[in-house]
Amino acid sequence: MGGSSSSKLKVENFDEGMVYAFNFPSLRTCVSASPFGLKLETWLRIKQIPHKTIRALENSSSKGQIPFIEYNGKEYNESTLIIQFLTKEFDKADELNAEQQALGRVISVVLDNRTVFSYAYYRYVERIRETIALMEFLPAWQAKMFTAFMPTLSKRRLTEHGIGRNSPEEIYQIGCDDLLALSVLLGNKKYMLGDQLSTVDASAFAHLAQILYLPIDYPHKSFIMERARNLSDYADRVKAAVWPDWDEVCRDNLQAQR
Repeated sequence: MGGSSSSKLKVENFDEGMVYAFNFPSLRTCVSASPFGLKLETWLRIKQIPHKTIRALENSSSKGQIPFIEYNGKEYNESTLIIQFLTKEFDKADELNAEQQALGRVISVVLDNRTVFSYAYYRYVERIRETIALMEFLPAWQAKMFTAFMPTLSKRRLTEHGIGRNSPEEIYQIGCDDLLALSVLLGNKKYMLGDQLSTVDASAFAHLAQILYLPIDYPHKSFIMERARNLSDYADRVKAAVWPDWDEVCRDNLQAQR
């Protein structure tokens, strides 16, 4: 993966070998409202990559994306591609066999490309006011604008994806079926692929955190608590192991505007 050199780096006086990760400001109960931003940060912590996180709403990449990183004077986009690049750069490959690696990839692909759209529908279409109220870093005018336009934009995006062509009940069922499969795969294991944290745990935790830790009554949340409780216990284990300072990070990075 080749990063793009830019004359508009966010961090001009960078330290060689330091990863500068750009993410949204925090919520009161979740480090980031972006599952992909949280995935990236969680992976950086799991692999103990030297990094600094910069949380600011206005810090989008040259592609208009968050999260992204700057590393040695270059910008890198897309959380999955960033992780692949840094894995090679820092020699941080998971100690897994080929079958485990394949399973981890499949799990991440499902969560990143389908499950996320199931709970995003509830968040950004059906419960947009509750969701925006949690994003205290948004100025009042921006919060009002997002509340007005986000449901329509989200419906359009989800329709283009394909999942949005279904009824809300069907959309939620798809996501819950994904979560049930994840629960079965996890079983009684400590982490997704055994006793050691690996890349797939960054993805699984990031999505579960969105469902479990935000004070939004997703249908997916009640499903987990009723039929896939091991996922809740698993998320708490990952948080304790990787984010012992979770509450402090949330508190210190609200950047409240309202």
